[in-house]
Amino acid sequence: MKKLVKELILVSGLTRLHLGAFVKRVIGLADAAIAHPLIAPDLDPTPLEIKTKADALTKEVEERTAMELAVLAKTKGVNTKEDDLRNLINNSWAHQAQTACAGDAEKATDLGWFIKGIVTGKAPVVVGMAADSHPITTGIDNRIHLVQTVNIINSASGLVGVPKDADRLDVYQQVGGLTPPNDIKKMANVGSANRGKFSCSFDISELDTIIYYIVVYIDKKTKLPLVMSPVMSAVVS
Repeated sequence: MKKLVKELILVSGLTRLHLGAFVKRVIGLADAAIAHPLIAPDLDPTPLEIKTKADALTKEVEERTAMELAVLAKTKGVNTKEDDLRNLINNSWAHQAQTACAGDAEKATDLGWFIKGIVTGKAPVVVGMAADSHPITTGIDNRIHLVQTVNIINSASGLVGVPKDADRLDVYQQVGGLTPPNDIKKMANVGSANRGKFSCSFDISELDTIIYYIVVYIDKKTKLPLVMSPVMSAVVS
């Protein structure tokens, strides 16, 4: 009986691996080639060259992580200074100015203060069109391990409802990178917000990775993006 010879097709096993597992798999292949030099003696590039490239990639990843953490630290510093100024104005100046004005609205407005119920500094709240407002990411809650929840409001109303001409609020995401994105075409559409919130879960391999978000209103008729938010970011924790 004639023996059937089946074609042997090799696969690397590198598809869909997170970066840490990818590097480990590459090094494993190189080590196996080094351990059995007579099976495939003429590999090009050599196993040592492959290991050198894998080590270089590992170093780049470590440097990127350090830079991402530095960006996060700087962002926290900016937020801390913003909160400090807000607290000084709201908790110190407001009380002192109110005492100094002694109920005189003209003095208060001369000093640049708004007056509750009279001079608010805001346009009347109207659920208008997307052209008159934009979505704002007010914060990213990461108190749950490996989960980020994006909180979003409308710039004009301060509420979570979408404008009249918007069908929904879509969330775009960029995982990692030192440069914040400015084009949603280069980001992943990860879903739509519900009542001003969107939650996203991450793999343990993405721990300490910076995640960028842009949220955008989608036109009710054309289903195309209307107005997008400023970019917001947080590190997976």
